[in-house]
Amino acid sequence: MRLNLAMRTRGRGKFLLLIIVIIAGLVVSCRNEGRSRTGMAPAASVPVARSLPPLPVRPLTPELSAMRERAMRESSTLRGLSFTGEVGMTELSGWEYGKRTTEMAEALGGDEMRALGRLAAAGGVLPEGIDLAALAGSFTALSAGATYSPLDKQVLLVDKNADRSLLTHEFTHALQDQHFDLMKLLVVRPYDFDRTEALFAVIEGDAMNVQRRSEEGDAYGRKSLEDITRQERERFQAYRKEAGQLFPPLLIETFSFRYRDGSRFVEEVRRKNGVRGVNDLFTRTPLSSEQILHPEKYFQNERPRDINLDETAFGASGWRLVTSTPLGEIGVRGILMAGISERDATRAAAGWGGDRAFLFERQGGSLFVWKTIWDKAADAEEFFRAYNEMEKLRGGTEQTASPAQADAAQTTWREAGRLVIVRREGNTVIIIRGADTDAHTTLELARR
Repeated sequence: MRLNLAMRTRGRGKFLLLIIVIIAGLVVSCRNEGRSRTGMAPAASVPVARSLPPLPVRPLTPELSAMRERAMRESSTLRGLSFTGEVGMTELSGWEYGKRTTEMAEALGGDEMRALGRLAAAGGVLPEGIDLAALAGSFTALSAGATYSPLDKQVLLVDKNADRSLLTHEFTHALQDQHFDLMKLLVVRPYDFDRTEALFAVIEGDAMNVQRRSEEGDAYGRKSLEDITRQERERFQAYRKEAGQLFPPLLIETFSFRYRDGSRFVEEVRRKNGVRGVNDLFTRTPLSSEQILHPEKYFQNERPRDINLDETAFGASGWRLVTSTPLGEIGVRGILMAGISERDATRAAAGWGGDRAFLFERQGGSLFVWKTIWDKAADAEEFFRAYNEMEKLRGGTEQTASPAQADAAQTTWREAGRLVIVRREGNTVIIIRGADTDAHTTLELARR
């Protein structure tokens, strides 16, 4: 899959649903070397992707050339940035676009995608044996329109009838790339799902903000932020209903978040600090999806809490760490939506303070460990109840439940041939998913 930053079909509101874990950061996501004890990168690192075959060379028709020029002028005016160079536009067939998607996936880290697919499967988020590259290809089948590719430095046009605001959106991505270097922002070590989703919300929110102002003119600036939030939520309901029949809620919710919540976040920053404030989002990037969902936490620089396990102790038991990443407030919400309503999932995720999901493997098995920490013990209790309700509603069989105590509780479930342990202590909730013996024996390791 490609580092594809937006795709909307003309008139119907369909989107290219980029699978959340296959962005360029995947090229380093499963390599834990260089990660400090706090999980933060000592320095940004941009791996070099394998070279891609050249795109077809097709001169644009006069009509397409005029569309390109109009979109460049409008995006520059509305965004308040000037192009530092020309941006190409190449017309592709649907088949050619799908082929480019596959090429991009392998160039940016096919092995890493497969490892993160195993993490998602071990956590019960995706089916066992899922091929993320194939899943990405199925997403492209939903799409037609245009997209900006920062690897090709061009807008790839799939639908020559794409509307004006869509092209304005895509050329806004080209402006971002020229001024802030999107690949440098996105491809860093170590990979952090939550932080990358927050960055995507800035990238897409900025372009969506320009698109909305292109479509609505001055009327957009007169709307309240609450009205903008409501408008974006309503626009995504049809998409959620349609795509929800095909793809897991986590994928749908995180993708929607980038546009829905990202556009609202960017508009709040724009109203508060103008164009300079929006530019600053690319140099002082949000640290978590929580900061996008609750903009006051960005302005107050409220950082997520670091989560670590004693990896040496797991290693002594024969477990090898394959990959780990924070999922963030938006990831928590998307996972819960597999069994409970959007409203209940949103409320249960809102007290998030930090988390990290780990995938361990050894001969004969895998182990998923998800350690979360919450702002207050009451928030941890709410998440604990919500996760157990999700397990129940999606068909899990409850094995045991310890008596509820003021500071601790534990429930054990049988789901899809695995044991799931949900343990709450104070403001911490740990979830372990694996074979019976593995889950029980590693709970104490995870509690350290």
